[in-house]
Amino acid sequence: MLRKPDRTRSVYTADGGAILDIESGRMFFLNPSASFIFQLLERGFSDGQVMDQLVERFAISAEQARGDLAAFRDALTNHSILPSG
Repeated sequence: MLRKPDRTRSVYTADGGAILDIESGRMFFLNPSASFIFQLLERGFSDGQVMDQLVERFAISAEQARGDLAAFRDALTNHSILPSG
């Protein structure tokens, strides 16, 4: 399960979503695929389940899904949205 710091809030629309870091005042906008990934992680989906959902929904290869998820997790960690470790 995704363990967001308590200082963040997120909202979603059909066009994507946004994450607000209340502490820093920074807002991160998500495209539809990033929003989809973030929502799945919030719901407790494993990486394997997220990759399966990406393959199905966006008709991409498993390798592409794996890379996209890894890059997104790195971005979340770099911006302190997702705890490291």
